[in-house]
Amino acid sequence: MVQRCNWALTGSKFLCDYHDNEWGKKTTNGRDIFEMLSLEIMQAGLNWDLVLKKRQAFRNAFDDFEINKVAAYDTAKMGELSCNAAIIRNKRKIAAIVNNAQVSLQLRREGTSLSEFIWQLADNKSIINNWEHAEQVPSKTLFSEKVASELQKKGFKFVGPTIVYSFLQAIGIINDHLSYCSFKNY
Repeated sequence: MVQRCNWALTGSKFLCDYHDNEWGKKTTNGRDIFEMLSLEIMQAGLNWDLVLKKRQAFRNAFDDFEINKVAAYDTAKMGELSCNAAIIRNKRKIAAIVNNAQVSLQLRREGTSLSEFIWQLADNKSIINNWEHAEQVPSKTLFSEKVASELQKKGFKFVGPTIVYSFLQAIGIINDHLSYCSFKNY
């Protein structure tokens, strides 16, 4: 019998699919990492299920999260995004995503990538936690505070330790599948 983390059973099929196929699974693809960081920013203060339901609309609106394209967005494009009813229209979050694409390009000019930068902070290893109950899973840790600080030093915006902790879970640097979850070791 397949068992899942409790939160994966509380929303739509999108939430369950995300849990089963992405969450906690190691990814080093730069576009995917930028997408997850952007979606985590959009989720701040909201509901992850809502963000997943709008995910395709986000991909359409943000040119499939191609960093070069997003980094080139001007004021008019950001205004267009803030009027797009298919996505979350928070102007500060939209501006942060554009800024973060620009900072990601700066990292490339410095000889690294967003993916390499993030994974180096984790010594290129995943942290596999063994929580028994959802209540044990933290919303932030000293490690997420460190990563948030390093991102902020580089110029990234909207990257506090709680958003960063969720982001690290999303890209598999932190595996917080509960100990009984069938998807813990995939």
